[in-house]
Amino acid sequence: MQGRGWVAMAPGRLYYRGQIDPGSLHAHHAVQLLVGDGLVLRGSDGIEHACSAALIPANAPHAIVEGTLEGLVVLMEPASVASRDGNAATWRIELGERVQADGVAAAEALVAAVTGAPPPDPRHPALIAAADVIEDLLPGGVRLGEVARAVHLSESRLSWLFREELGVPFRPYVLWERLRRAMGLLSSGRSLTQAAHEAGFADAPHMTRVFRRMFGASPSELARDVRWV
Repeated sequence: MQGRGWVAMAPGRLYYRGQIDPGSLHAHHAVQLLVGDGLVLRGSDGIEHACSAALIPANAPHAIVEGTLEGLVVLMEPASVASRDGNAATWRIELGERVQADGVAAAEALVAAVTGAPPPDPRHPALIAAADVIEDLLPGGVRLGEVARAVHLSESRLSWLFREELGVPFRPYVLWERLRRAMGLLSSGRSLTQAAHEAGFADAPHMTRVFRRMFGASPSELARDVRWV
């Protein structure tokens, strides 16, 4: 996911539009939607697959043999999308004209069409308020009970709202918010150490490990030559 393009984040989502470069065999925690002309992917079985789009399950080893100059990548919290098996043959999907989708709204429409996952769009007033409370609590610790009390809901009700309206459980949501804050800080010129501390990670190596586990790339690689939107 290198080259010039734009990056945006929403609850449980990271969107990237731009050049997709070849890469060696790797896996990451997030489910990945790849869209672009001329893509060639290889699974852990060594078989190569040419496709215009692929939905790669969480923790499934894959390599990008041939990338594309203008592609779309959406990385998603696994709890927010239906699971698939790790067979590379099941990754390939047909999208027709929709492969040209650009912008966050168009990318999210594409995700909905492919996965059936709800858009990360909180509508309940208490959930919107909870997002604000979490934003205020970061970079410190964020506990469900504390947030629930602040928005006058039970823990079980607030937990249900996160899953129902965002498709992301509470704890993964908080982690994605830390990642989103770190990416924003890096894009504004903060160092790795500064971004890590201001987003609530123990240190820069800890933040880098979390990025690699989630996205298969370091924060520096994600931020390189990319416009944050």
